[in-house]
Amino acid sequence: MKARILTVAQSRSPALGVLPGAINAQVRQTQTGNHPAAGQAASGQENAPIAVPSTKPASKKRKSTEQHEPVPSVDLDSIDLEGAPITENCGQVRRKINNLLDSGAVTKTAFANEIGVSVKSLTGFLTTSGPDNGSGFAAYPAAWEYFKKREIAGVKLPAAKKQKTSTGSSSKAAASAAVDLSDVVLRGEDPDSVPVFDSCDEIRRKINAHLKKPGVTQAQFLRDVNAQLKGPSRPGRPFQGGQLARFRETKGALNGAKSPIFYGAYVFFEKMRIKEGKPKSKHRLDMEKQWGSQGISRDHDGRER
Repeated sequence: MKARILTVAQSRSPALGVLPGAINAQVRQTQTGNHPAAGQAASGQENAPIAVPSTKPASKKRKSTEQHEPVPSVDLDSIDLEGAPITENCGQVRRKINNLLDSGAVTKTAFANEIGVSVKSLTGFLTTSGPDNGSGFAAYPAAWEYFKKREIAGVKLPAAKKQKTSTGSSSKAAASAAVDLSDVVLRGEDPDSVPVFDSCDEIRRKINAHLKKPGVTQAQFLRDVNAQLKGPSRPGRPFQGGQLARFRETKGALNGAKSPIFYGAYVFFEKMRIKEGKPKSKHRLDMEKQWGSQGISRDHDGRER
């Protein structure tokens, strides 16, 4: 089946407006004369991205008191992407948004205002997972257009906040923490019925160890866990830090078994194990013997009587 190729014009939310001018993702040349851009055009280099200061009136986008990124020296509105095909899938655009928000340079509300969509649309897009899920949200083409303009203008994205560690940063560990698990599929994944062969205490131990890795943030981990839920266990809104804290604070082999965080974290760590080619642990093998092919029961919480 041929993939559908979206363009900015086809998928843009009405809130973004229509950018007039060339379709080839070039900066509108509003001034000529002695500007270096004129020399480039004269020599036939019309396809080279040109950053020219804009002479149009200031943008009328509504202002927000939320935290914004530093204003780029290049006017991104002078870059016209009308009709340009969207060259990144939903997962790639979503990852860029999350990295930007994790950097602390801008809040979700401010970013939504910046790209001209509602916070509801942006939140809805961020809570989906997979390369194709989320294309119906206005935030998808709007965010792609925003990041593409930055790329053309040569404006780099803010770096993620560095975490302090006792042993220093480890690029290898950070790369492992950001491993792509989209190519690992488990039996029963779609209806959220993957057999679980870890106790709640074992999952809590794995969570604690994972969060100590350089480059891993709690926010990213919760997004990773949320992405593993595809059926009835998937929450209506993203997991919050308080939910994770409550699960981590409980004790007992089955205490917390009904929590979607427990199930989602198990699927996440199981995919990590398979991706990294690691063998099953002794605990895992013992659980398989004890519970059989169906895994532990998640219908009963160990705290219930």
